[in-house]
Amino acid sequence: MSLDTLLIILITFASWGLGSFIAKLATNRIGEKSVFWDLIGYFPAVIIYSLIVFKTKSLFSANKTGVFLAILSGAVGSFGLIGFYILLTKKDASSVVPLTALYPALTAILAFIFLKESLTLTKIVGIILAMIAIYLLSL
Repeated sequence: MSLDTLLIILITFASWGLGSFIAKLATNRIGEKSVFWDLIGYFPAVIIYSLIVFKTKSLFSANKTGVFLAILSGAVGSFGLIGFYILLTKKDASSVVPLTALYPALTAILAFIFLKESLTLTKIVGIILAMIAIYLLSL
């Protein structure tokens, strides 16, 4: 694995972990209204990223199906975000975060079925062990 890939993985891991912790702090204070303010927090990062990436590439010359799928991804994912915040208002973060973190297993299975991505025995065992670990962490 290259150093830049590892760095992006670590940044993603840290930001999602810290973000979920801060989300719990927010829901403790303002409940489900946190969903709205969370979305507002996305704007600065998305704007900065867009300015950097689209400096050399046109945003509007993208494949229309790809644009539709990206918008659909955001729409579908937003239901997960709403559910996540509702759960954080009702349960401990130590239970909610690990259980909602099972979504990569579904992604891997769907990618295997529909995109014909490889799912080796090692990956299957890894997914099963990750699901067991997440379940145990939520107890």
